[in-house]
Amino acid sequence: EQTSAWAGLFYFCSRVRERGDESQPFITFPEGNGRFVNHMSAKVADKIKTDHAVVSVQPSDAGVDVICLAGGELRGIKCRRAIYAAPVFTAPYAIRGFADDAPFTARAFHSNSWFVANLHLRDRPVPRYERDFPLAWDNVLHESQSLGYVNATHQKGIDHGATIWTYYYPMCHEADARTKLLNYGWRELADVALSDIARAHPDIYDLTERIDVMRWGHAMISPTPGFIWGGDRRKALEPYRNIHFAHTDLSGIALFEEAFFHGLRAAREITNLV
Repeated sequence: EQTSAWAGLFYFCSRVRERGDESQPFITFPEGNGRFVNHMSAKVADKIKTDHAVVSVQPSDAGVDVICLAGGELRGIKCRRAIYAAPVFTAPYAIRGFADDAPFTARAFHSNSWFVANLHLRDRPVPRYERDFPLAWDNVLHESQSLGYVNATHQKGIDHGATIWTYYYPMCHEADARTKLLNYGWRELADVALSDIARAHPDIYDLTERIDVMRWGHAMISPTPGFIWGGDRRKALEPYRNIHFAHTDLSGIALFEEAFFHGLRAAREITNLV
């Protein structure tokens, strides 16, 4: 009832070449998408401005003015076209006039609240049964409302010793989830992670030396039924007053490949116009 069936099928079917074939090979890195970010940023390091927080994007007939806070001072950047590569829900707050006359509503882009916990383990859990399946990269817990945990050292091929597990818990089944998430403290969220994982690994309490918890009020786009083929998503692909959009939100599925696609699409739109 909450998720588009088409989106679920797409996630798996897009990884198969032809009917009956094996899934396509995949590549993952210990640092996750950080590998891509570091590689691409190194190519354009001289064009990246760090310590610049965008506070207002002001479109006009002549172009776009971007107001930034840098080093405690407001600075303006003038451009003929701009790419807005942030989650769509932020657009009404950042882009002047967007909430009043944009061709689509940001409210149509739904995202759930999550919390993520990084568990620093001094060693791996002891298998409970002789035929226990070894730890995978992505480990899903049976009959859990969480998404399970990722074993950060899996790609290194080391099956013993210290590691970090990243545990994901979406609060999509709870009313007022964002308010609750904001009010929960570290201890409450850490207890959720530990008690859930302990059902599969009872010794997790003794093995955990540290837990870092991060709350995400709008974690990622959630493809609700009807959204993928809905009008708001299609309209968001079009520029709004010299502003082009590029984000996984525009696909309705939060995958790096979708972000890459929309970044290229928006860049090509602009190069064809200027």
